[in-house]
Amino acid sequence: MAKLEDLIAQVEDAALRQSLAAAASEAKETRNFGLVFEQHIPETVAVIGLPARRGQRVRLRSQIDTGPDYTVKKATTKTVTLAADDDSTLDASPGDVAVVKRFGEPIYPTLTPIGEVRRSEGPAHTVINGENYHALQTLLYLYEGQVDCIYIDPPYNTGARDWRYNNRYVDDQDSWRHSKWLSFIEKRLLLAHRLLKDDGVLIVTVDENEVHHLGMLLERMLPDARRQMVTICINPSGASGDGLSRVDEYAMFCFFGDVLPTPTIDDMLTRTAERRDPGVRVEWESLLRRGNAWYRSERPNLCYPVLLSEDETRIVGVGAPFTGDHEHARPQQIDGYPAAWPVRRDGKLGIWRVEGPRLEWLAERGYAQVTRRDEARGTWTLKYLMTGTVQAIERGEVKVVGHGTRGEVLLHSEKERRTVAKTMWNRGRHTAGAAWGTQLVASLLGARNLFTYPKSLYAVRDCLEAAIGSRRDALVLDYFAGSGTTLHATCLLNAEDGGNRRSVIVTSNEVGEADSRRLAAASKFPGDPDYEAHGVFERVARPRCTAALTGATPSADPVPGEYLHGAPLSEGFEESVEFYKLEYLDPDSVRLGDQLDAILPMLRLAATPAGPIPKAGGEPWVAPDDSPWAVLLDDARFAKFRALTEKRPDLTHVWLVTTSEEAFARMRAHLPPDLRVSMLYRDYLRNFEINTEQR
Repeated sequence: MAKLEDLIAQVEDAALRQSLAAAASEAKETRNFGLVFEQHIPETVAVIGLPARRGQRVRLRSQIDTGPDYTVKKATTKTVTLAADDDSTLDASPGDVAVVKRFGEPIYPTLTPIGEVRRSEGPAHTVINGENYHALQTLLYLYEGQVDCIYIDPPYNTGARDWRYNNRYVDDQDSWRHSKWLSFIEKRLLLAHRLLKDDGVLIVTVDENEVHHLGMLLERMLPDARRQMVTICINPSGASGDGLSRVDEYAMFCFFGDVLPTPTIDDMLTRTAERRDPGVRVEWESLLRRGNAWYRSERPNLCYPVLLSEDETRIVGVGAPFTGDHEHARPQQIDGYPAAWPVRRDGKLGIWRVEGPRLEWLAERGYAQVTRRDEARGTWTLKYLMTGTVQAIERGEVKVVGHGTRGEVLLHSEKERRTVAKTMWNRGRHTAGAAWGTQLVASLLGARNLFTYPKSLYAVRDCLEAAIGSRRDALVLDYFAGSGTTLHATCLLNAEDGGNRRSVIVTSNEVGEADSRRLAAASKFPGDPDYEAHGVFERVARPRCTAALTGATPSADPVPGEYLHGAPLSEGFEESVEFYKLEYLDPDSVRLGDQLDAILPMLRLAATPAGPIPKAGGEPWVAPDDSPWAVLLDDARFAKFRALTEKRPDLTHVWLVTTSEEAFARMRAHLPPDLRVSMLYRDYLRNFEINTEQR
């Protein structure tokens, strides 16, 4: 209706305009079927860094949250002349204004690398700092139809100024707040749905404020999905208010195609399942203590040789702790037995997780084993059963049913019986304000009160397991990522079942209202480094994800505590993450081919987030070794490029830079049909011109 009213206002005939306005008003008052909300409330974003041009709408950086929009009347390298709606003008420095983009206008983004944590050789998780609508447009260019699961925890629209629309906080005094929220969610779901595989799963969490509106929106938008609502107890003590004491929130599951929920050990409700889930799982854990802090100097008594049988398949004993000054002088054999040492990935000596006598006791009973030779570290990988599992064996809860070829016990547990989770979840580990929510974030960051209402790690982990527990190579997306819980939960699920799932998460660097006012008083505004340092991405999400993987807080202290399966938080995860900032390119510069280096990180992400990010040099193509992608820069050199592709069976993605549609079609016909081949810069530009609100 808002769009219709805008059109009516443009009618010149006064009588006709008045009649149309009356009819529109009547329709607005009487339409009461289905979900009714204003779908065309304009949504804008202030883009810092884009040059202001004549005719564009801009906002002063010092007034992004409160001030009006202006139109650029004139722009030079030194001064921008701005006109207000009342035709008054003012001059500003180009660095003091931010271009305002209305959603629906084409934008041309890129993802600029700003750091990484590398603890594995495989593809990395991706964390993007940026506005999530434009991030979704970017991800469509990279991953359309490839995402297994989308998990989002959008703003709950409680009326407590907990989210913003057009850079303005929405509170319970805003009569349009429900329409704004639904318009906000719908715009993003329209893009996100196209990222899902045909058999993907969408999960949206919500509370009582918008649960019914969301249910009707999903019913209208996703008629082919099988939708179910799960009630999750997140606050057993209850939230005080005028009505009943609320203890729950909701997770809307939307299953597409023929996908079914993954059966889980715990059905999340019954007492029987709760007794079967005391936090002990039948898993073999690494004997090497991981984490940045655990070198030999920390616990010298835990740096000892483990003696192996001649065929290197069994543990036969332990030796005395190493006392030498030079680590490389450690003996490789002791009394004729091969010696396994706690060698870390950097080649230095670390420590084992149990003392020598305890390890001998475990090995005698088949509770410790040699799994493989690790040539990269020059030693062997050893694993053992942690205390909880050993105690479960001793109590008879876990049965020893035999021994393997390496002497290890073969186990069977009643706990491993799996069932489909119920639609009501009542587990203490899902409490948001307790150990796995607020307290966990405080432990990871080494500080409290940096993030309000973080999700419980295990609430997200259990949602992901129910959705894609059977897909160990799944791609998971969260574009309302907040503190980064979804990335952390993906790593945790991988650690528990040996998966290789990868997450792509998007979070903004929004600064809280109180901090924003305080910084403005000190003349610090959006775009200033001192201002940006207080945003959610810089202050919470990036350090939280780093701490989860490395096991160390930002001050380099070991993260205290253990996960429910017994692994210390200080060990982190043998996974990697890359951090990116969403930035914007000038389309004319892209068309001229001047932005290739800016686009290359996106192309690499589309193929695989692993390996170095190259720069375009003097060669007629970019084809990094050991990375499955290549870019032809000069179509006149296609013959040699084709010969290169024939020698690279690992290639999965190829981009051809050409201005000729015919030349592209001809080259594409001579490349293997199983390659993903795109035309630069046509496909890049077209993606962001088509994927707009109007189109």
